[in-house]
Amino acid sequence: MKINNLSVKNFRNYKSENISFCNGINYIYGENGQGKTNIIEALYFFCTGKSFKGAKEKEIILFGEEEAEILIYFDTQKSKNNAKIILNEEKIISLNGISIKKLSEIVGFLKAVIFTPDHLNLIKEGPGERRHFLDVFISSIYPVYFKYLINYYKILKQKNFFLKSRQNDDNLLFVWNQSLSEYAHIIFKYRNLMINNLAPHLKQFQSEISGGKENLEIFYNPSVKEKFDDKAYIFDLMNKNIEKEKDIGFSLTGPHRDDFSLFINGKNIKQYGSQGQIRTSVLSLKLAECEVIKEICGEYPVLLFDDITSEIDKKRREFLFEKIKDKQTFITSTEKEKIDTDNIFYFKVDKGSAKKEDF
Repeated sequence: MKINNLSVKNFRNYKSENISFCNGINYIYGENGQGKTNIIEALYFFCTGKSFKGAKEKEIILFGEEEAEILIYFDTQKSKNNAKIILNEEKIISLNGISIKKLSEIVGFLKAVIFTPDHLNLIKEGPGERRHFLDVFISSIYPVYFKYLINYYKILKQKNFFLKSRQNDDNLLFVWNQSLSEYAHIIFKYRNLMINNLAPHLKQFQSEISGGKENLEIFYNPSVKEKFDDKAYIFDLMNKNIEKEKDIGFSLTGPHRDDFSLFINGKNIKQYGSQGQIRTSVLSLKLAECEVIKEICGEYPVLLFDDITSEIDKKRREFLFEKIKDKQTFITSTEKEKIDTDNIFYFKVDKGSAKKEDF
């Protein structure tokens, strides 16, 4: 997968800019607040149809303007493509000139792995962060998973609203549980599969960067501990919890309560890991994500690293650069750093303008 060109209009602090990229490392540097991250944000829009920072459309449009436009040209192994997103009062998306009506239709078409300083919270924060990581990761490989997820949470929202209203209708709850179990067992299976796919790569990367001293393991912690791939079993379990759910006002059983955990040498990193181990583990997780996408889809995703080099030391940066030098990568940084590879473009960003330059 390769992004050839990005064109933006009225996007964040960019009035109008057109940038051509190389197939290797695209190193984007400049002082804070000049627009480096905005380039990463624009590219990531084509992966999920949303900002990775959770920004609303009106926050993205250049102040004083009515709409923003993002256009990219990118290649996959099978085809050359272009995609456009127009942001105004609504979001208009087109792929190869064809209008896309549902967000789920663009998810997974452009595959990218994004790594920002916020991803260090994958280990530190609660299970919601880890579920979100898994869901975005799986959806990029299996877009149908995203559709299952949307349907599951739509029904869950209806059920939880009913429970909070303290209405009493077990038959209606049975109907919702039947629908939830239809999607839940599929979501459980996808998540378990991807955790198992990540595991060997995590182990390898952590061993390499620690000089063989650390064994990194990942464990799936589904909310349904047994038979999580059995639809009938999940349905029965949901029904057994109905009285408890009516008391507390929300649903107790399902993939919305899943988690996963990471262990180094048998110890839970969240509880016992050092800051260095946390950084290395998340780095290993992102590189493992990249390898799994390659194994299943047949080509590497685009790598988007936003200001992450400031969060890792020299040893880890050298390890990272060695692993990504043969993949198309976008790196933002406040400092210009020489990387030992021939296939690299440097861009200096200043006041919403990105200019290519030599080292």
